[in-house]
Amino acid sequence: QTAMADRGLPAKAVVEGPPRRKCPILLRQTAFKALDEAVRFPDGAGGWVEGQHTARFGEIEQRGVALTVKGRALYDDLLARVRADILPAADGSNTAAYCAALDQVFEAFPDDWREMHDQGLAYFKYGIGGLSNVKGDTAALLDKGILTLSPIIYEDFLPVSAAGIFQSNLGDEARDTAQTASQRDTFEAALGAPVADEFDLYQATQDASLKACLAQLQTAGSVA
Repeated sequence: QTAMADRGLPAKAVVEGPPRRKCPILLRQTAFKALDEAVRFPDGAGGWVEGQHTARFGEIEQRGVALTVKGRALYDDLLARVRADILPAADGSNTAAYCAALDQVFEAFPDDWREMHDQGLAYFKYGIGGLSNVKGDTAALLDKGILTLSPIIYEDFLPVSAAGIFQSNLGDEARDTAQTASQRDTFEAALGAPVADEFDLYQATQDASLKACLAQLQTAGSVA
């Protein structure tokens, strides 16, 4: 983000999504805005009309862990609290204030993989960290290092973030409209088909990894 500004690229004023964290969550997006480019249109009489269009822009993403229903509800609530008090201005005039508010409010969201796991806020894959005879549940196996955690990366789109990226290319008159919620029914109607539930997919991946690890440990005689 800083490098784009340093090089004179027309970058968005703020990075959309959650603030920077030790343990990234969901999706952070920024972009350089669509460039004004010369284009010629046929005039229907064998000639050409000179004009401009804004069709090309660059998008940059940083993806973190996928959040559970509980984690997403917390994220949405915290983001709504920030945006109820301050919205990022298109001209960047309040970027520092917006980012400061975002950092402060999101202190309520744990910034530790194990804490997010134990509170059921995010999805993880399990791995084998060692072999030892241990009795107990998943938490006990994690405590002993027999099971390890790695975040399942979020592979979808955040409606608010995506809306901010696209609105930045629509002109000043459209930039003050804040998209606050997704409209899945509208999207499915336009698509003509239902879409998969992201939470079900991530949960199935997490469950399968735990099942595979426990089966391996039981085979090795490491879980009583």
